[in-house]
Order: sequence, then C-alpha cells, then structure tokens
Amino acid sequence: MSRFITITQVDGAEDQFSDRDLPLTIGSGPDNHIRMKGSAEPAAYIDDAQGHLFIQPAEHLAVPLLHNDRQLTESAWLKSGDTLRCGPFLARFERSGDRIVFRVAEERAADSPVLSPPPHPPPGHIGQNNGGDELPVDIAPPTKTSRRKKIGVAAIAFFFLVLSCAVGYVLLARPLEVIVSPEPDSLKVSGRFPAVKIGGRYLLLPALYSVAVEKKGYHDFRTEVQVGQGGQSSLQVTLEKLPGLLNLRVSPPDGVQVYSADRLLGTTPPATVPIAPGPHTLILSKPRYRPYQTEIVIEGKEIVQDLAVSLEPDWADVTIGSHPKGAEVVVDGTGAGTTPLTVPLLSGTHDIELRLDLHSPHSQAITVEAGVEADYFIDLTPLPALLSLTSLPAGAAVSIGNQYRGTTPLSLTLPSGIDQDISLSRPGYLTLNHPISLAPGEERDLQLTLEEELGVVFLTTTPAQATVTINGTSRGALQGALKLPARAQTFVVSAPGYQTVSRTLTPNPAFSQQLVIELPADAAAGQAVALPPESGVSLTTAAGQRLRLIQPSSFMMGAPRREPGRRANERERQVIMKRPFLISETLVTNGEFKKFNGGHRSGTYKGYSLDGDNQPVVNVTWDQAVAYLNWLSEQDNLEPFYQKQDNGYRAAAPPTNGYRLPSEAEWAYTARQAGVQEIQRYPWPGGFPPRAVLANLGDESARTLLPRVVPGYNDTFPVTSPVGHFPANPSGLFDIGGNASEWCHDYYSAYTGRLAEDIDPLGPGIGTHRVIRGSSWKDATLAETRLSYRAYRKEARNSVGFRIARYP
Repeated sequence: MSRFITITQVDGAEDQFSDRDLPLTIGSGPDNHIRMKGSAEPAAYIDDAQGHLFIQPAEHLAVPLLHNDRQLTESAWLKSGDTLRCGPFLARFERSGDRIVFRVAEERAADSPVLSPPPHPPPGHIGQNNGGDELPVDIAPPTKTSRRKKIGVAAIAFFFLVLSCAVGYVLLARPLEVIVSPEPDSLKVSGRFPAVKIGGRYLLLPALYSVAVEKKGYHDFRTEVQVGQGGQSSLQVTLEKLPGLLNLRVSPPDGVQVYSADRLLGTTPPATVPIAPGPHTLILSKPRYRPYQTEIVIEGKEIVQDLAVSLEPDWADVTIGSHPKGAEVVVDGTGAGTTPLTVPLLSGTHDIELRLDLHSPHSQAITVEAGVEADYFIDLTPLPALLSLTSLPAGAAVSIGNQYRGTTPLSLTLPSGIDQDISLSRPGYLTLNHPISLAPGEERDLQLTLEEELGVVFLTTTPAQATVTINGTSRGALQGALKLPARAQTFVVSAPGYQTVSRTLTPNPAFSQQLVIELPADAAAGQAVALPPESGVSLTTAAGQRLRLIQPSSFMMGAPRREPGRRANERERQVIMKRPFLISETLVTNGEFKKFNGGHRSGTYKGYSLDGDNQPVVNVTWDQAVAYLNWLSEQDNLEPFYQKQDNGYRAAAPPTNGYRLPSEAEWAYTARQAGVQEIQRYPWPGGFPPRAVLANLGDESARTLLPRVVPGYNDTFPVTSPVGHFPANPSGLFDIGGNASEWCHDYYSAYTGRLAEDIDPLGPGIGTHRVIRGSSWKDATLAETRLSYRAYRKEARNSVGFRIARYP
C-alpha cells in the first residue's frame, strides 16, 4: 500500500511526501518535515509499523512535546484526530483512507472586550426627571399580588427566551451524520457549541468540531469536521483492527526468522509476534533447517493465536574414508578435516576433494539427502611416475602391456607402485623386455641397448672383384657367408665395364639365404638402359616389404552388364589415374604385423592355423590395419597418412606420402590393367574354373571345411598359404587373387545413378563400411573369384588382410 502524506506548515506552505520518505522528523530546523517551535534537532520521529503510524520522542527533548495534551515520553500509536503540541504550535493528524494530513497552526490568546457602563443612565431612568435633577420617590414595598404577577411575567419571558433560543438553534444548526463500522463502544462529537444528537444524527451550529471514536480491539479514530457553509454533512468511519498476536511454539526455539511473504516480521525469541490482521503466507526459516510454509488468517484485535511448528533438519551426516587414510578432505572449497571423517552437510550437491601427498587428487560431486546418512570410500591413486626412455640404437618401437606407446627417445607417464614390462623392438634387433617398477612421483631416466638380430646371407657376385656396398657402406670385394642384421639390407654391386645392380634382402635369423648377383655388361658407351618404372622394385620399407612403382593410366573400372556373375554394385565407370603410386608385392604377414602388435593372433579355422609368421595377417579391422601403416610410417620417418579421431581414423588433409591402404581404383588398376593389353577378368588367364593351380582358392583340400569348393581344383592349402607362394600377376603383385581378400582405403558406395569420370579417386568422404577387394582361400564361385567383385565390411574376418601402398 502506498500512502500520500500532506503537511500544511504554519506559513500555509504544503509539502507532499509518501511512505518512501518515512521516518518524518519534527523540529524547528528547515531540514525537518513538520516544522514547530523548539530545537533545530529533531524532537520526535514518525514511522510505520505493520501499516500503522507511530510517534517516538528523540533521546533528549529540549522543549516538551505533548501528544493529546500529555507529555510524550515513549512511543505511541497515532490515530486520526490526534494532536501534537510544542509551545504555541499545534499539529493535527488526520487520516482518510490512503491520505494522511498534518495541519500545523500557531495558537493565540483570544482578545476579551472591556465593558464600561454608559456615562449617563438612559432617558426615563428611575430617580431622574427630565431636567436631570433627582426626584424624591416614595416607593412602597410591593404587595403579594404584584409579586406573583412579576414571577409569572418572568417565567413567561424565560420560556419565550428558551423557545427563541431553541428556534434559533434549529434554524442555524446543520445536521451531521456519523456512520461508524463496526459499531463503536464510544462516539463523541465536541466543539465550541454543544452537539445535539437526534436519532443517528447530530445538530451542530456552524463551527469546527472534533469527532472521537473508540472500540476495543480497534485503533481509536479522531478527526476534525467543519460544519456550516461548505462543510461536511456526513462522516463515514471504518475502524481498523489492531494487530493480532501470533504465539509461536517452534523447535528449535531460537533464531527462527518469521516472514510474511518477503517481509521479515521478527526472529525468535520472543515467541510472540504482532501481525496485521488478514490472510498471510508465513515462512519460518533457520539456517541448516528446511523452510516451513503455511497459510494463516490473523484475526487481529490483539487476539492471541497459537502456531506450533517443528522445523526439519536440512542436513545429513556424511562419512568419508580413503585408502590410504589421512587424506585432507575439502568440501566446496573449504577444508573439513582428514579421513576417516564424518561431517554434517546440507542437502543438495557438494564438491568434495581428497588430497594426500604422493597421490593424485580425487574430486567428485556427491548428492546429500536430508536425514539420510551416507558413506563414501575412495581408493586414492598414487602419483604417476615419469620415465624418460632412450635406446641404442634409437627409433625402437616401445610397447607396455602389449600397447604401442611410440618410438625412442620417448617420455612416458606411467602408473606407479606396480610391476610393468617394457618391450622394445626394432627391425634387425632382438626384442628386449625390461621389467620396471616406479615409485609415486618418481622421475627416472632409462637407456636400454638392443641386441642386433643376425641372419646369414651367402653372397656370390660376378665378377668376383665387384665392389659391394651394403646400406651405403662400401665393403669392397665381398663373397661368401655374411652375418647381417635382420632388417632390410640393400646391396649395390658395381664393377668397371658392368652395369650397377641393386638388390634388397632382409636376412632371416631362422634360416640362411643365398644371394647371387651377376652384373650385365654395359650397353653402348654413354647410354644407360632404362627399364620401365613398373618393371622393378622401387622401395623397401623399414620392415623389409618391397613396394613396386606403378605408373597408372585411364581405365574402365567395374564390369560390363553382360559379364557372367556381375552384381549391381559393379557398374562400369571411367577412372583417370594420373598420380603414380607404390604398392607392396605381397600381403602383410603375421610376423610383420606382430612387430607392431605382439599380442595379435590371426587364430585358427577348424583346427588349421592362420597364425604362421609367413601367412597373411587376418582377423584385423580396417582401423587396426591403418594403425599398423601409421606405425610403419614412423619407422621410416614419414608423416603418417592417417590421423586418429574419437571414432577411428581419417586421411590427413592434404594427403601425405606415409604408408596407407591402396585405394579401390589403385587396387583395381594393378589387378586388372597394369602390365597387360586387355583388362583381366580373373587372376589367371582364361575363364572359370582355372586350368592351372595359380591361386589359393576354396579347393579340394578344404572340402571338409567349406560349404563350396572349386570342383577338381587342389592348391593343397586348406586355409591361408605363405605369401608369395603362387606366381605374381603381370604387374608383379602376389596373391592379388586368392589367399586373403584385402582392405581398401575407400568407404563403400554402390555407385548408382549416372556416373561421371573420376580422377585419382579415394572414395566417398563419409560412410559406414569399407571396401574389400580380391578373392580369398574361402571363395570358390565364378562371381567371387572375378577381379571386379566388390565386398564390404566393418568388422574383422579370418579371410581379410591387407597390403601396403603410398605415394612416391
């Protein structure tokens, strides 16, 4: 409720205020709201409490202040009609609805006239004649009869005087109707003239009158009414109830705040709180307790109403333990103690943190339910250790617990307090396993020396005096048995008058090998015989795999409509191959893959092993294959072609020259077009079935293993065979058909609709499955053994491996 306050000052000026200006001050200074004679300092203050105004005297009154003609010594409620007096100044308080008026006036003593008898008696006065001389008069005492006559005349005269006054009062008086709700205990109208009540109205002569209304349980009402011309003829008064008294019986009894809506009414103790009459939404609150809310109607009139409330605790005991114990516990950023610890926490979510020397901090959020005890036990993790690992020679692949971690030199963050095995491997060196246990927070430098793995190579050169260079180191004229590291060894043999020949061989510790190099004579002087780039080995990887350089050209990829066995996803399309590429002669073997992942097993099939070192690695996913190719790139100091992402691998953009899987177009070109005049349909000349044993297919040796075999065909290998066992195709690649199907780089697409020309395609940018090309040891039908046959998968299979490709 917003009230309007008008103050009429003694000089007639009007000042306007509102509830926001409370408290008002009374004094003679210009800064006071109500200006009356007295001290310049405030003599009293007027403020609001629960919707009612009250006056409170200042601590030291220089001039006495009277409230309703009684000296003000303590706080008092203000009621309409009240007066405030300070010296000759009088202020009247009037309230009507939301409007409040203070009228300040200065009282003055009334001027009384001085009455003097006339200097001469009026004419005809007894005892004086017309000439002004006194005349002797003989007055006889009146008789009894004359005395009665005189009394009767006086009575009649008094009656007419009273009647005349009554008639004059009635003619001059004005009616005033006073309507009070509810019925008052006392109603008084007073003023300069007496008030005559007739029925429910008062007859009043024109003047200013005071009206006072009182009723038990209600605020007294006082106001002034002007009767007469322009004055009031009626006054309607609605009495306001006094506040009610709410007696609180709360548990706990102390410190409970009582609100009505957003307004603070009080804090216990005391337990009795005055509240304005009417409906209220009460909220009782205390720290660490749940707020209590209730609806209540206050009767008012100083009637005492009881309310009993027991506040519910808003916390629970939380017990926190740890291993090891003694950890510092921090709750919501504040230290709470050390484990084991029981701490009361408010309901809701809390952040707890445990700290202990030589252990990693532990943080978690817990939810506390009021009144429900909870236990938390936390195993603290010892601080990790830092290991700086180097090897002689550098570049060794590091695995810990069969997980590849990189190549030396390498900084590793390892768990502490446990025994771990570090495995180092490098082509040409024996795998080194080194146990290690690190203390929490320890930083250790460790250097391991690899022992070379040697194989025997019997070298024969023609002519015998030819100079032999092995991996760039000249060894002079060299013949006979050589013990060499079991990694790729490039032999360059030269002699005057002969062409220089280069061969790459990887010695095998398991058996000796023979290398015979015959140098051809030089051609015409000054001319070198250049072989086509496709005809020779162009590159050898760090793991010893040989890659051939392919110079591609445009070709038709897919199969014609009328080709027997053709499927809908083999639509023909023109592919333009412009970029040369390298592709490995053989599939990646189990032995080669295990240098990267020693824990991999290709498994068995119905009792036959697929896990021989020289058999193609199978049961690998597309992601596992490209992870190996990235590792191989690191061995040769190439930037990996694939980048690791949350959901797998993606090709780097722009592409690098690291090792990768062949694209579907590259695989199809080397399988069907390279080195031949006409595009090939099968991995062998002619039709189906093959007339000679040229590939490892589903054959008679696997009749008891497979549902279908090629009738009458026997390659003698029920499952996978050693790589390179069967003849190479015209482009120099082994097992391009049969043995193991091959993962390609591309996402799979059916290639429906009108197909445009593609230039060096790498397949769709997104997809679910990856392309698989080539037949395997399980395939035995015309459709599956065709070179245009396309398959796709996401998961690993025991008939799918891969080979290596890269850009030069």
